Amino acid sequence: MSTVENNAAVGTERDSRSPEERAEQLMEQWTQRASRAATRAFGRAREEVEDIVAEAQSVRRGERPGTR
Repeated sequence: MSTVENNAAVGTERDSRSPEERAEQLMEQWTQRASRAATRAFGRAREEVEDIVAEAQSVRRGERPGTR
């Protein structure tokens, strides 16, 4: 099957789904992407908070910065 025929078949397959099915699939994809992005963002924020807490503890103990 040529690329053109394959693309046409895929296009036909996509068009056979109802608008509701296409919308549902798009929402699932968006939700997965948003979830991954939120997980990464929360992970970075957690690491930053941990760094800030560790730095505050060092300052409280009277350690010089960078001597941990």
